[in-house]
Amino acid sequence: MKRCPFCAEEIQDAAIVCRFCGRAVAPEGAAAPPPVSGTTGGATTADEALQYTHSGRRFLLGYGTDFFGIWDRTIPGPPVARYPRSDEGWRQAWVAFHADEPDAAEVGLAGTRPPTATVGSPSFGAPAATPTTRREVSGAWWLLPIFMGWLGGLIAWLVNRDLDPDKARLMLITGIAVSVLLVVVFVLPAAS
Repeated sequence: MKRCPFCAEEIQDAAIVCRFCGRAVAPEGAAAPPPVSGTTGGATTADEALQYTHSGRRFLLGYGTDFFGIWDRTIPGPPVARYPRSDEGWRQAWVAFHADEPDAAEVGLAGTRPPTATVGSPSFGAPAATPTTRREVSGAWWLLPIFMGWLGGLIAWLVNRDLDPDKARLMLITGIAVSVLLVVVFVLPAAS
């Protein structure tokens, strides 16, 4: 364990971003992260990162007061790419960052998202281009259509259709199939 140089909280030795303050910290023996305050290393207050949102092996994605930016860990200073602080700017920054860092991890304060619109620019609700992680549907939902037939499949579909539409549709189909199978096995032979 080591202490974050910015907030003094204890973090893992291999941590590259502090989980408490969201600032980049260099692991032992690695290159220093981009400066986040003052004017050291050629960075100005206008180039400061207010928050990093995603971290990769080499690049960091974040935002400043009036821009989204991509910082290179090996080059201290201002961001290597700047994008306007708008929904379209976020989309451009995400696409550029994801092209170089496909396995990046989301970082920063829990539950916060970067503000996408500057004062005076139009906002169209939640940004559609903001990358979201897909929540996993619990395997326990499969028990409902198996044991309750079409009704269980319908309930499982209603609950999970927003999380994973394909899996929810399969649960509904499974419930219908189980109901048809029960009718064929138990009701039809008893009627004849």
